[in-house]
Amino acid sequence: MCGIYGGTPELISKDAARLLHHRGPDQQGEILVHARTGAPLLIGATRLSIVSKKDVPTPMERDGAIIAFNGQIYNWAPLRRELEAKGWRFETPTDIEMALVAYLEWGPQCLERFNGMFALAIWHDERLFLARDRLGKKPLFYTHGPNGIGFGSELKVFRDLELEEVPICQALEFYFDQHTPFRAVKSVRPGEYLLYTPADDRVQHHTWWRFPEFEQTIDDEEWAVGQLLDLLQDSCALRKIADVPVTIFLSGGIDSSLVQALVKCDVSYTVQFSEFERTINERDYVVEFAQHLGFEPRIVTPTREQFLDTFSSLARHIEFPVGSFSVFPLFCLSRQARRDGFVVALSGEGADELFTGYYRNELLLREAETIEQDFRGPYGTLCRRYFGSDVERFCRMASRQGLAGVPLLHAFFAPLWSDQRTAAQNLSLLESTVFLQPLLVMADRLAMGNSLEVRNPYLDYRIVEFSTKLADGLRYRNGQGKYLLRQALRRLIGDDLGIMRRRIKHGLPAPVNQWLFKSSAFDRKDWNHILLGECLKQLAEAHDPPR
Repeated sequence: MCGIYGGTPELISKDAARLLHHRGPDQQGEILVHARTGAPLLIGATRLSIVSKKDVPTPMERDGAIIAFNGQIYNWAPLRRELEAKGWRFETPTDIEMALVAYLEWGPQCLERFNGMFALAIWHDERLFLARDRLGKKPLFYTHGPNGIGFGSELKVFRDLELEEVPICQALEFYFDQHTPFRAVKSVRPGEYLLYTPADDRVQHHTWWRFPEFEQTIDDEEWAVGQLLDLLQDSCALRKIADVPVTIFLSGGIDSSLVQALVKCDVSYTVQFSEFERTINERDYVVEFAQHLGFEPRIVTPTREQFLDTFSSLARHIEFPVGSFSVFPLFCLSRQARRDGFVVALSGEGADELFTGYYRNELLLREAETIEQDFRGPYGTLCRRYFGSDVERFCRMASRQGLAGVPLLHAFFAPLWSDQRTAAQNLSLLESTVFLQPLLVMADRLAMGNSLEVRNPYLDYRIVEFSTKLADGLRYRNGQGKYLLRQALRRLIGDDLGIMRRRIKHGLPAPVNQWLFKSSAFDRKDWNHILLGECLKQLAEAHDPPR
């Protein structure tokens, strides 16, 4: 796990290594490469030692190529053996060197062989290769213009940032795909790679992975439960491999509990706000679950004073609003786990998106079941006029600006919604390709702000592909989503624990409005404005720190 940066030196802060120190406190280094034609390029990295605690070249150079790497390729060992069979020899026991050799052997097609989360930069054969993993778990930003190209793991490494709001992102209250809050700085999209040649100052964009097409080929429940458990068991086992201690972020819900039932980490971390003990109490569910499985649950209890003390740090690490109060509890979880000596944490992101678990989607699907008969009746035209199409109802649910924001969302989401897919499939697609991205931003920034790596077992590409083959009845049943996940956890722990009996599961909220505005509402508008202002302040101070 690292921070990477580089490109045309004039576009990148001279303090880039310092600014990304939290992403890689164990090593840092830079290499200046001189192309035969065009301006020189910088390749820089900071390293957090997780695979091999010994120092390794950072960035790494061999066979005329240089790599700066951020992330983890979980299947690096078998890929290394495959490359060794082809005659390659290795100097380090790392996925970084394997990734570089894989690129030398297979070119950009090497990405299709990787199972992991990564953002990487490779200089080879007079061109710069920038790539990002399938779902965008690791960040990679870039700028390209008359002065050349710059890239980095975080926005703070770029010089001369200029705010430019994006209407669709304002409506959603988060940024996704190529969008950022700043003019001329973009994100490499999930599943995309770029090729830059200094000789002609040209950037080529290539999509190397797309979210799979849906096909309802799996409808046998018993087989599906077994297959899911096999895939998730292997995904968890891969993500638990590390030369450092591993823990898990645990709530009293299905997703993380299923992971813990499989991996059985000795210690877990859970957030519980005293303000929510009567309404959103995760502690009791987790403690009961821990007694059943025999692990130690550590409960983190953040306070208003801690929030005020860490607010500037939150803004410095998150860099832009993500439409969520969860930045604070995630930061507290990561900080405490790191203080206790853990360097890797497993987390449950992705399950709700892939398996239709959010309450907003359950509500839409329940409504769809109810009104389907009316649509087929004698007043079908009138009913459609009143209720609207599936995508219209989704946009009304997703709008953070009330009905005023619906037209903009509809213009964006309608082309992505397909009549060839069911409502549940459309919801899963949009959740997984758009609404998941700010959650991954939080998981990355707030963990790496504490030099902690978060790994997501549900986002193994094999589980993603498996989820798209499920019949809707395995995804959503009896008014609830994640039916298959519930059945899988039931097979492991039975029906008696509170986790299996609870009907209402909240996300990871924080009482920020209560602390700041004396309001119990979960509206995020004021919070986003305050956070954006502090983010801009922290980005400015990153380049001109106060004396």
